Amino acid sequence: MARFEACYLTHRGYVRENNEDALLLQDIVLCTDSMERPEFVVFDGDYALFAVADGMGGHRGGEIASRLVLEVLSMEKPKSPQEINHTLHRARDRLEDFAKENPFYYGLGCAVAGLVYVSGSLVVFNVGDCRVYGLKDGSAHRLTVDHTEVERLVRRGLIDQRSAKNHPQRHILTSALVGSPNHGEFELFAKPVKKYREFLICSDGLWECLEEEELSLDCDKLIKLALKMGGRDNISYIRLKIT
Repeated sequence: MARFEACYLTHRGYVRENNEDALLLQDIVLCTDSMERPEFVVFDGDYALFAVADGMGGHRGGEIASRLVLEVLSMEKPKSPQEINHTLHRARDRLEDFAKENPFYYGLGCAVAGLVYVSGSLVVFNVGDCRVYGLKDGSAHRLTVDHTEVERLVRRGLIDQRSAKNHPQRHILTSALVGSPNHGEFELFAKPVKKYREFLICSDGLWECLEEEELSLDCDKLIKLALKMGGRDNISYIRLKIT
């Protein structure tokens, strides 16, 4: 049995009109405008599921999409990459059903990233540009792969990571969970992880405004620094330690 110590926060930032991010901490789906300060939760068990979802900018109902996707993850409790894939397809179907019932929200969608722990085994996953980092020796190491146009350019060697952070196409997703028959398929990244026991799961509102070495800071310092950098996007993260 493991112990999970999680510090978490979600904040609207200073520019966006509402917060389209949401957090999943085991069975709790948290959707709120702005938390004043990070909060903490500790529990023991053989299974754990943590995730961050980020509603797609420029589409109606981003906050609804984030909540619905995390609710499906919470209910399904996937345990393997295959089960994560199946669960996220069911979450995408849930978005499509919602859009059919509420045509005003047609095309609602989100990115998501998370971590599943099952009896000593860990799997990280993402769709879109939310990320999971492994934290070790004061450094943050990205464990997931962004599904963006800019990531494609980086992988083809056309730009480097530093240029990618300010590229005009950095917010264009190549994969997301979308409530539309035209977006039935998505690209999932999921892989087992062994060498880390501390993690940061976050939306792009955090990682985009901080340097990689700053992402290993403690929970309180992360939000203070992100807001100091302007708070241009919603900011959400879970900092997790497993012992």
